[in-house]
This record gives sequence, C-alpha cells and structure tokens, in this order.
Amino acid sequence: MRRTVAWLGFAMILLVLARSHAQAQAKDPFVGSWTMDPDKSTFTPGPVPMERYMTFEMSDKGMTHVTKTPSLFGGSSNITYTAKFDGKDYEILGTGLDTVSLKRVDANTIERTGKESGKVSETAEFKISPDGKTLTITTKGNFRGTPYSSVQILTRQ
Repeated sequence: MRRTVAWLGFAMILLVLARSHAQAQAKDPFVGSWTMDPDKSTFTPGPVPMERYMTFEMSDKGMTHVTKTPSLFGGSSNITYTAKFDGKDYEILGTGLDTVSLKRVDANTIERTGKESGKVSETAEFKISPDGKTLTITTKGNFRGTPYSSVQILTRQ
C-alpha cells in the first residue's frame, strides 16, 4: 500500500511539473503557427511570395523557427533553425545565410542577426502586436552584393 501511495505521489509531482513547463512555453507570444498576408507584405526586390507559413516552438534547446514557402511549380522551400537567445551563432538551413543569432529584446520582440562566412549580412526584427494576433518581421540585408529588404505581416492561426 505504501508503495502505491508513493508511486501515485511521484506521478502527481511529474504531472504538475510537466503541466507548469507546458504552460510556461505556451505563454510565449511567438509560439504557434503564422500565415503571411501577401497583400500587406513588401519585398524589395520583389516579388512577394503568394504563400508563406511560419511556426515557432520553444524548448530547452531554444526557439525553433520554420518558414515554409510553397513554390508555384510544386514543392516548397523551407528555412529552419533552432537557436537560444544568447547572441551565439547557430546553423540555419535553407537560405544563403550560414548562421543566425538571437536576442530577446522584450516579451514581444526578437532581434535576429544572420551571417555569411562569419560576416553580418542580415538583420531582422520580429515584433508581436499588443493583442498577440499579428507578427511583423522587418528584414534588411545584402546577399552577395545585392541589397534586399522586406516587411512581412503574418497572422496567428
């Protein structure tokens, strides 16, 4: 009987810890799925992608960010990275950048710096609206001598 009570107590503690960890992650305003509004977004040079989807997840390893842009001809291009908010460089896949580093400015703002061959070539600010329903990503960069910029407006799904 004591063994059963002990196991039940242990199971309850694990359940409470798991629940509080999940709630802490769920409170982050970036976590979830987002869809870009092509009519409100701008890309220089263009064109604006007709579709773009982003997801953000938080874990002990940091923030995982996946961008999926379907192709007009089928398939999609995917950009993926997982990085902590510690200013260190982390590998990014699916783009001309080699690494990204993240800095948490406040609960609703993240600054991302992208590098090619160890040199900064892109900066981006991710900003959540006060109501938590809109994500604005403002990007400026220079890819192999070609300057570019974008303002992407995404809505929560």
